[in-house]
Amino acid sequence: MLKLGLAFPTRWPFRCRLLGMPSIRGEARLSVDKEKTSWLQHEQQEVEGETQAMEDAPRVQRNERVLINHAIQEIQRRPLEVPTIIGDEPVYTMDKQRVACPHHLETILAQVYYANRKQIETAIQSALSAQGTWSMVPIAERLAIWRRAADIIEEDELKFRVFLMLTLSKTIEDATRDIRRLLSSLRANADYLEHLSELRFEIQGDMNVFPSFHMRPIDGFVAALAPFESVALSSSLALCPALMGNTVLWNPSLEVAPASFLIYRAFQEAGLPSGVINFVPANERLFLDTITDAIHFAGLNSQGNVAKYRYVHKLVSDKMERYICFPRLVAECPGQNFHFVHASAKVESVVLASVQAAFGFAGQYANSLSRMYVPSSMWPRLRIELLEATEKLKIGDPVQLDTDVGAMVNVDEFRRMQKLLKRTKEMEQLCGGSCDEKIGRFVQPTIIRVADPLDPLLCEPCSGPFLPVFVYADESFGEALKLAANQSKYALSGSIFASRDEVILHCLKQLRMSASNLYVNERCTGSNYGLTPFGGNRLSGTNDKSGSAYFLMRWCSPLLVEETVEGPVPSQRSNKFP
Repeated sequence: MLKLGLAFPTRWPFRCRLLGMPSIRGEARLSVDKEKTSWLQHEQQEVEGETQAMEDAPRVQRNERVLINHAIQEIQRRPLEVPTIIGDEPVYTMDKQRVACPHHLETILAQVYYANRKQIETAIQSALSAQGTWSMVPIAERLAIWRRAADIIEEDELKFRVFLMLTLSKTIEDATRDIRRLLSSLRANADYLEHLSELRFEIQGDMNVFPSFHMRPIDGFVAALAPFESVALSSSLALCPALMGNTVLWNPSLEVAPASFLIYRAFQEAGLPSGVINFVPANERLFLDTITDAIHFAGLNSQGNVAKYRYVHKLVSDKMERYICFPRLVAECPGQNFHFVHASAKVESVVLASVQAAFGFAGQYANSLSRMYVPSSMWPRLRIELLEATEKLKIGDPVQLDTDVGAMVNVDEFRRMQKLLKRTKEMEQLCGGSCDEKIGRFVQPTIIRVADPLDPLLCEPCSGPFLPVFVYADESFGEALKLAANQSKYALSGSIFASRDEVILHCLKQLRMSASNLYVNERCTGSNYGLTPFGGNRLSGTNDKSGSAYFLMRWCSPLLVEETVEGPVPSQRSNKFP
């Protein structure tokens, strides 16, 4: 079970003191007990062992390939029907949206039935009807459902993996990692809530007074607006509020709706009561307009671009007088994520981390690498190795084992990438620069050297396999660091590459407000294994750190109960008034 406490690397408290940052101490720390640590190590060893098993046991590999090919044929032969589900009743509407395979656009994988305004309103009533009952369900029963659902998903992991490979064009490695993070998230959140329920808050007061603190859900329904990039993220947006006793309307994006529907069915099988989560795929604007019209609208958990979040704020502010509470608007937006490289860094580490962070999942993660700062003394060697590593990447069908980069998932982002590549044709293009949609939405991994430090390419986020590089003079290290810190309005993720402690500390001081997730000698997308809190500030979101106990508390409205045993004590001034 996860316990509260924060396990820092040995050198981290020392660095915190030098930075003037308090480290988290006491009961409200986030640590992992030995049992959980061993489980995570086992998970990592199991994933690492798969690669070795492919080499040592080709028969096992062939068997898995047969199962994957069989699952692909089944999905292609019978596209998945994804209805709107209100309560536990499936609704098949006239608005039928097709989900095509991004790397083979002629292949239809699913039919998603979008809800209209009336059905969204019915789903709101279903959520409100279920709220009173679900909020009173003991925490132990909720935890049992979450853990049972995780077991069900794990048993059918291959099917989920195939759906991610086909609908989101993820490689086998990316799809496996996504499912493992989903399972880690479900089990970790259950552990977080179990421990939160055991916390006892000491409140100073009279011996005659007995205060108690209770977790309860928000008064109203919560909506979840999920992106396409990850089924783990899509599920977390809906499941975290539900775990805390809220009832939810789940609106996944079209691309991730099939995989999200399979997750929803796993929770139904695990015993999730009717109406707790209503599965409502719908037009995004219609969904937002409808839920914000309801007087019991209590919160929105979402991920999307800045324009979408501003639109939500405007909707809510215009309708604020009608609500029974102040809605909680939680969002994670993309970032203009950076790698800042010092001359003392190891070139091999920089190359490996940068290629993976910029071009993994075709650069479509919210925390994919968007800009890179390199010292001029390192640039000649780094350029050669960076181009060699990029040109070795194989772009194509992600079902094939040797594929490194799949297709772009969202058609609108693909069109933006086409325009961006045309606009940058005259710049110093080091590799890539072309795209093709004859079969699927493929974009060649592109690296561009930017001469102007104020170029918009270093300021604004983009979704796709596109990496601008700015080369700074070694003697201008301080100016380049300030540029990286203040150039962008976004502050999601960033990495520092250096081998000298004093340089790392100086960079951390300068960059502490320019990213909410700072890594040292690691890619800006974080490590492959484990579950770490994540979120961004500035225009990259509300920084609520999903993947932590703090995020769960965001969907809680605590209740204080204070009991006085012998009646109120009169004040010293008067015998009449307390």
